[in-house]
Amino acid sequence: MSLQPISEIQGVKFFDNPSACVSHFENTHCIKKAISLIQSFGTLLAHALNKISLVLHRVDAQMDPLTHVNTEILSKKRLVVCIHGLNSNPSQFKKIVDEMQKKELSETGIFIPRVLQKGNAKLDEMVQPIFEEISKWAKTPGEKELVLVGISNGGRISRAIEAKLAKSESNTNIKKLRFVSIVGACKGSSLVNLANKVGLSGLMSKNISEEMPKNSKRNKQLNQDWMDGLLNGPTREYTFIASPHDWQVTNYDSSLMEVNVQNSRYAIIPGHGHNSIVNAITKTVVEIILT
Repeated sequence: MSLQPISEIQGVKFFDNPSACVSHFENTHCIKKAISLIQSFGTLLAHALNKISLVLHRVDAQMDPLTHVNTEILSKKRLVVCIHGLNSNPSQFKKIVDEMQKKELSETGIFIPRVLQKGNAKLDEMVQPIFEEISKWAKTPGEKELVLVGISNGGRISRAIEAKLAKSESNTNIKKLRFVSIVGACKGSSLVNLANKVGLSGLMSKNISEEMPKNSKRNKQLNQDWMDGLLNGPTREYTFIASPHDWQVTNYDSSLMEVNVQNSRYAIIPGHGHNSIVNAITKTVVEIILT
């Protein structure tokens, strides 16, 4: 197995399969890995300060115009749907939106929905209102390109949206789909498995406790629906970005999900954890979204 990256985007090295990606990091010298771990605590502090700044400046309210599909967006060829993580809000995408708005967006619409109950609802209940907004856009005339960008729990929701679209007539005009997962819980989280095992499920919502564990009934159904969806629909491209210091989605089989699709890429970002990684890779994500 070659450990050579297939591409480098804004300084981030990507591999064509998760095993090569993980092996490349694991083969890093132990001193560099220790430094990376220490750095992740510093970047976590920077993230916390940034989050305070977002609250003080009421950035979430400023993002409100992007939280629904308006008439202008319906005419766009490309729709970028950004889905925030558990207990977060659209301001999680502030830096990504700022970077996108530096680019040419005449054919690109941006939609950042407020996930139902901040991600604590049942998966199907969270998917439905977002799916309906995407469907309105997808049913308008012309060939379409859909970009799903999910952070953490947003990766799981994005995957369920993709699976639902594959079964719907709404996808007829969607000729290309790009899926970008940032520390995504695409196949659940082993941390939730552990929390349930040691009696700490009360720290989470009931829906997360029941649906988020690896091999939960809902995740098994999602895996099957997603696999069935690969048999038809648009051309697909997948990007998975993970952290080696992730305390929330600790299992790479979820954050670096194997898709066995030719157009897929995988990256691990050292020096960052589950939260700080988003702002660290802003330019990389925007280039992937808009190229």
